[in-house]
Amino acid sequence: MSAPRAEDAGRYAAVVEQLCEHDMASRALGLASAMIEALAAQGSTDAALEVGFRSLRRNAHNDALTRKVAGLIEKRYGAEEWFAVLQARSGLAAAATVHSVLEFDRLRRFTKGFVVYHAAGWGEGCVEAFTVATQEVTVAFVSGRRESFPLDTLLSRFKSLDPNDLRAMKLQRMDQLRLEAEREPSALIRRAAALYRGTITSQQVKNELSPAVVPEKDWANYWKRAKTAATKDPWLRVEGSAARPTFVLREKPVGLVEEATAVLGHQNDLGQRVAALRDYLARGTDEESRAQILGLAAKTVEQAIEEKKASHAHILDGILLLEEQGLRASVPAALELRALLVKEDGGLRPSALDRLATQASREHAIELLPQALGENWAEQCAVTLPEWPSTVLERVVDKLAEHGRGALCLPLWDRIAPYPKRFPLLLYLLGRLHGDGVFDASEGRPGPVAVGRVLLHLGRTLNEDRKKNPVHARLLGRLTSLLSGKRGILHRSLDGISREDLTHYVGILRRAGEDFPQEIVDMIDRVVADHFPDILARAELPFWERDHTYTTRDGLRRVKEAYRVLVEEKIPANSKAIGVAASHGDLSENSEWESAMEEQRNLTSRAADLDQLIRNARLLEDQDVPHDRVAPGTKVVLAEETGGREHAYRVLGPWDVTDDHTVNYLAPIAQGLLGKRVGESAEITTAEGPARVRVASIERIV
Repeated sequence: MSAPRAEDAGRYAAVVEQLCEHDMASRALGLASAMIEALAAQGSTDAALEVGFRSLRRNAHNDALTRKVAGLIEKRYGAEEWFAVLQARSGLAAAATVHSVLEFDRLRRFTKGFVVYHAAGWGEGCVEAFTVATQEVTVAFVSGRRESFPLDTLLSRFKSLDPNDLRAMKLQRMDQLRLEAEREPSALIRRAAALYRGTITSQQVKNELSPAVVPEKDWANYWKRAKTAATKDPWLRVEGSAARPTFVLREKPVGLVEEATAVLGHQNDLGQRVAALRDYLARGTDEESRAQILGLAAKTVEQAIEEKKASHAHILDGILLLEEQGLRASVPAALELRALLVKEDGGLRPSALDRLATQASREHAIELLPQALGENWAEQCAVTLPEWPSTVLERVVDKLAEHGRGALCLPLWDRIAPYPKRFPLLLYLLGRLHGDGVFDASEGRPGPVAVGRVLLHLGRTLNEDRKKNPVHARLLGRLTSLLSGKRGILHRSLDGISREDLTHYVGILRRAGEDFPQEIVDMIDRVVADHFPDILARAELPFWERDHTYTTRDGLRRVKEAYRVLVEEKIPANSKAIGVAASHGDLSENSEWESAMEEQRNLTSRAADLDQLIRNARLLEDQDVPHDRVAPGTKVVLAEETGGREHAYRVLGPWDVTDDHTVNYLAPIAQGLLGKRVGESAEITTAEGPARVRVASIERIV
């Protein structure tokens, strides 16, 4: 009250009204009287009158306040030509009573500057003039018409709109509405809902606001923000679907803590309650309400721990929420994480981590892996890396590297290198470990040329999908930086590269398409131009460089049989298991249900992969397999350059590897040999580590 703001008069009046609703009219009267005096003293007569009129309507008044408001009316409107007429009609000329003051307030709203509304056809219009001699009022309507009406007609057939009514604001304060659309989008929904008796559909909101307030081109952006803001607005209740919500004006604003408590009572499980609590914590702007919501969260989580009905994932979500806010639950998060991840047989179930509600929770859980899994946590994580969800896979690899255990990932390289479509992110991460030198001290690590070849294949795969898959587009950008950036993977692989290996690189680029990252293409083209310029003039790629999977008839038969077993036996059996598990009741803590659903995801994903692979397969027996070069469909004898030991391998397709003497032509060991002729040398990876070998003989076997 020492320095009141005229623009906040509505907020001061709202406080008075709230006090009256809580049977505190005497306190409201004291505050109203003091505020009116303070506003009037600084010359804010309109603001003082707003507080005065609203206080009188709520019975926060006495004779002194009534006389004060009457005096302000005369001070504000005494010079108007129409003042004497309205003073007489309201009874204010005879006596300053609550009734006469409020009647004058009603009548003044039909004078110049106010907006009136005629429901039967005229619509909205601004009062332009009040002719005292005839007591006629001239109104300029939105339609463009201008008409004069007797005051009595206006009073009986027209409604005076409050200045904060959406229809009045469209005529007089459009700038404020557009500012609200930008800064407080839910306020416009409240104003629109007031026109529909407090309940408005999404289509009605659009009809009221677009294009009058929000241009059509900006509607989508506004609507997205408005729906989000409405869920947090204490004056609005949101009903219906997310796509087509209905908004209901509350009679009283609901406080954040009160609303959170009510919402939790309507949630079906702990996971939904934790998600709701996260939202309310994010909405809490003051320490007191946040502390109360945290208390509610702690109580909710502890009750779930005690009852033991919620799933491990939901309980862990709650514990992590508390820990993120500096609180501790009665059960450590690491213990609950172990229960979530470790199966009864001791194996890991990494996919369960995706049951956590937020990415923040998942990343927090990764930090707890050493405590949750114990001393051999790194070995367990490394061997199961292909099974970790993509949402946390990179964080797991980073965790291993941070603890100096990144080298444990090396055995995966040979397993996943032939399958860039299935393991794009993991292959990129292993390539990054190569670039960071994590594998430099490890036996059996692939050479730079092999690493470069595998990552180029990955780039080709990502490039094919980037237009329809934004995740792959982003990963391709990261891979491009890995190959051509400061880690220098491509620089090292091109340094001293042989003609045959460079030919393979060029073949990959040809298959990758013209839109392959230009910086990679330029690096390889420069090496070709400097050392083997005739490579680019070579005619056709060897058949194994084409985008198919090559296999023998026996290999194709095996994979088709595996596909049949999946589709005709395992998937139906799994569906039956899901039905049996569902019959056991509550699914929130039903391990059989969870296990069956996880198996369903794995089986259907595997079936889809096999179906695609079978469609893309080509028989080696139908190809022109050369006799003089190492190729799929040949048997090669290799002699170690140091020691002279010989190794014989059949080079066949990925479904033909049935013994230790058969290698998949897509595997790194074979990729270094493809195209080599008798007498040429290559580096391969053996059980004892890298070995330099010479091709001793080649024999076609298909």
